[in-house]
Amino acid sequence: MPRRRWLYVGAAVVLGGALLLGMMRGGGKAGDEDQVEQSLVMQPAPFIVHANFSGRIAPGDRIDLTAPFDAMAMRVNFAYGDQVQAGQVLIELDPADVGRSRAEAESAWLKADEEARRLENWEQGPEMRRAARAVTAAEDELNDLEIKLAETKALLDRGLVPRSEYDGLLQQRRQRQTALVVAREDRVETARRGQGGDRRIALLQREVARSRYASVGGSEGAVIRAPEAGIVVRPDKGAEQGDRGVYAGGRVSKGQLLGVIASAGGLDVVFTLDEADLNAVTPGQKAVVTGPGFGGQSLNGVVTGVAGEADATAGTGKASFAARIRLDPLSEAAARNVRIGMTANIAVVAYENPSTMIVPPLAVHGAAPEAWVMAQSTGEAQPRRRVIGLGRVGPDGVEVLSGLKPGDRVFWTVPPQG
Repeated sequence: MPRRRWLYVGAAVVLGGALLLGMMRGGGKAGDEDQVEQSLVMQPAPFIVHANFSGRIAPGDRIDLTAPFDAMAMRVNFAYGDQVQAGQVLIELDPADVGRSRAEAESAWLKADEEARRLENWEQGPEMRRAARAVTAAEDELNDLEIKLAETKALLDRGLVPRSEYDGLLQQRRQRQTALVVAREDRVETARRGQGGDRRIALLQREVARSRYASVGGSEGAVIRAPEAGIVVRPDKGAEQGDRGVYAGGRVSKGQLLGVIASAGGLDVVFTLDEADLNAVTPGQKAVVTGPGFGGQSLNGVVTGVAGEADATAGTGKASFAARIRLDPLSEAAARNVRIGMTANIAVVAYENPSTMIVPPLAVHGAAPEAWVMAQSTGEAQPRRRVIGLGRVGPDGVEVLSGLKPGDRVFWTVPPQG
């Protein structure tokens, strides 16, 4: 009987030790109902910390559609938000207005062309010939006076003419000399007007007038086409008459912004940052964008800019800064779902380590630089206290920079659930 009793006691001790060791190694429940022991084998994994914001889809690569002249819009063949193709006719203008604009453009071109030709042939032009004739006339008059003055001097020396007559000729010579100097200066100034800046300005004005005339065109000038494929969106509200856009029967003014074509391959996401978030977002950071209207798709992008000045129109009483993300080119499926103005949920990659050790926050005890975990390496009989170097803290765990190696098992306890 005593021998059998000791066998039963020994078996119970062995079985109890095995169960306890299994719970420590496998993360099962401990005998104490107040805690649950868990463990995790360390393996390198990516560690990413996101900064989350909300924004909206906005045009990135954009082409402004402007009215080439004053006219009435006869037909508008699109609705804002439509996808259009390159070369598609968007707006048809009144041909009568086009004719008047074409005549005005042609008149301006002819005048500019005449002025440019006049300056191109300036050296042989009437202004230069007139200035040259004035110099020649002044020189001839001075030469004639010099001859007459010499003859009078000879007569004066012989006492045949009074002194006053000779003095009068001297005064006339001074006047002729001054007139010759003025004529020569006028010729130089006239030659200068046909060279340098004046000629360049005339040539540029001719090119501008020619370009305007070509843009009006004939019957083709009565239509406005899409220069590239994309999505037509309403002009910005900040632009003159921007929020109104264009409609059939309405008049448009020369240079008026009629719409914006946003390239589907170059969409942006705009959002605002508080002062506390400025240091977390910088150009070049990666971002993941989702939204309720994206059909479950995630879009990737890169932060392209953060405003250097607070937005004064926010009206919240707090400083906010505009930021922008350029999305990667959309797939065909994404391009069908994503639209300008949609709400976007933004996750900016504020920090990323492609390979590091990550432990649950509950496994970390103490604080840096004396933070520690209970860890067990291969070959060790029991877990022991291990001092670790802490990195960033994220929602999925804590980055460990030192103190652990792949294959180590980390232990921690949590209160029982339920």
